[in-house]
Amino acid sequence: MTAENRQISHDEAVLQQRLHAIFFDLWRFGSNALVGWRPSRNGIEVITLPKVRLFADHGRHLPVFSEGTLMEGAALDDAARLLDVQPVELRLEQRIGDAAGDIPPALVERVFRLFTVRKVLHRAVLLLDIVGFSKAAPEVQAAQLTTLEFSLNLAEEMARAQGLAVTFDRTTTGDGFYVWNERSGLRADIDFFCAVAIFQIVFSALKRTSTHAEAVPVLRLVLSIGSHFVYHQPRKDGSNAGAFIVGDVTIQVARLISSALPDQMLVGDFQRPLGLGQNRANAETFLLAVSERLAALKSLSVLGYRIDRVAFYLTGPRNADDGRHVPALMTITDKHGFEHRCYNAKLNAFAEQGEPYYCGLQHGDLRQN
Repeated sequence: MTAENRQISHDEAVLQQRLHAIFFDLWRFGSNALVGWRPSRNGIEVITLPKVRLFADHGRHLPVFSEGTLMEGAALDDAARLLDVQPVELRLEQRIGDAAGDIPPALVERVFRLFTVRKVLHRAVLLLDIVGFSKAAPEVQAAQLTTLEFSLNLAEEMARAQGLAVTFDRTTTGDGFYVWNERSGLRADIDFFCAVAIFQIVFSALKRTSTHAEAVPVLRLVLSIGSHFVYHQPRKDGSNAGAFIVGDVTIQVARLISSALPDQMLVGDFQRPLGLGQNRANAETFLLAVSERLAALKSLSVLGYRIDRVAFYLTGPRNADDGRHVPALMTITDKHGFEHRCYNAKLNAFAEQGEPYYCGLQHGDLRQN
C-alpha cells in the first residue's frame, strides 16, 4: 500500500467519524429513525422522525422501509410528504461528490444506514436451539455456546472458500442463535441454505470426534424465508454493536422451534420470488435449487476427508406408485393458537472415507414420537 493510499484511508476514516457523530445526534440514542438523504448545496438534506411514528402505520410507510436511503431529486420530497415531516439540512465542510476532496456518496450511505430501520421482504433465517440448555451447569452452557459459535464461524469460512455469497450475522436467544446472511437476494438465500448444510456437517463431525461430550450439545433447527425489519445499534464512539432483526420470519421460526424434536430440522412453508417475474419458489422447489448449488461445490472437506455428495431434502411418506418420497406438509399450532406450516428436513453427507454424516430425523422417526 502506498503512502497516498494510506492517507486516503485515513481521510475517509476521519470523514466517517464526523458523519457518524452528526447522525448519532439526530438519532437521539435510538428514539429517532433516519429515513433518507440527498446531497444539497451546503451539505445534505435528511429525513428523520420518531420511530414510534414510523411504526404507527407501517403499511402506509412501506416504501420508506424498503427503498434505498439515498433519495435524489423528488424522491426525498415524496417521502417527506408521505411521512408529514420537513427535511433537515446538515451543513458540511465538504460537498458530496466524486471529485478530489469531495465526500463520496457511498461513504455517506454506509454510515447513514446504521441509523435506519429497513424492511427486508425476503431473507433466509436460521434459528438454532440447544436442547436442555437451561438444565445444564453454567460451565457446560458456556462450553456448548462456544462449540456452537466455533462451528458457525468455521462453516462460514468454509462456505466463503467455496465461493458462496455469505456473511453470517447473529443474535443470541440465550440458548442458541438467530443466524442470517448479511447479504440479501435470491443467490444469497440459496447460498445461506448451503452454508447451513456445511454447518451441520461440521457440527456432526465435532460431535463424532469430541472427547468432551457435554461440550457438543443436542440441537434443534428451523430454517425459513420471510420478511423482517432490521436495525443496528451504533455507539457514540463510532463503532457498531451489531444488527437485530424482527418480523414475520423470526416469529415463524420461533413458534416452530418450540415444537421441534431433539436433532430435528424444520423448514418453514414459504414462498420466495425467483426474480423480476411472477415465478415463485416454495420450500420444495427452493431446496432443489439448493441441492444443485451443493452439488457444484468443489473440494469440500471435513476433518481431512473430502465430501463426495450432500443430500438436503424434505421428508415424507413413500408414494405407492413410483416409490418416491413425497414431502409432507405439517401444521403446528403454537401456544397462542396460531397455525404454522412446515416440513421435516434431512441432510446426509457422504465422505470419501469414513461413515456418512446423517443430520435430522427421518419421516418414520416423527411417527414414533
